[in-house]
Amino acid sequence: AESASFDEKWIPLTDNEKVCKLILEEGTGGIPVQGSTVELEYTGTLLGEADWTTQDVTECWLSQLQGLDHLASAFVQNDIDGSKLMDTSYFTEEFCLEQLGLSNKIQAKKLVMAAKRLAKQQEDSPPGTLFDSSSERGKNFSFILGNGKAIKAVDLAAGTMKVGEKS
Repeated sequence: AESASFDEKWIPLTDNEKVCKLILEEGTGGIPVQGSTVELEYTGTLLGEADWTTQDVTECWLSQLQGLDHLASAFVQNDIDGSKLMDTSYFTEEFCLEQLGLSNKIQAKKLVMAAKRLAKQQEDSPPGTLFDSSSERGKNFSFILGNGKAIKAVDLAAGTMKVGEKS
């Protein structure tokens, strides 16, 4: 249950750095090979959208809003990161119309409402909130490495971990 800020020695597992790991404790065993069965004890916690960069906001949030992904360059120009996005005094309908260049008031309202929903989710489930844990269920997660049955990020990370490693 250790916590670290995102800039602490995170190791990218993909070229675009969208999947990274942080080694909390070095392992002493070997690294598993594709097709082998791996067993993990894991704890999943929320990182928090307030720490999102502008790129995170455009790629993880804005791109999912139907018909509004064309605003990505305006978000970048205005440096809309997670904290600005969820600041209801900053990210207003007026801001969307005047600074982001929206001409449609309904789209501005839709954008602000979506940002408010995200802020509400953050309030209800703040960073560090536990969302899944194998130890709470009393059973480790077991899967065959590389067969597509685990979440891709878990599969990627497990394939780089030494036996006994905590990441």
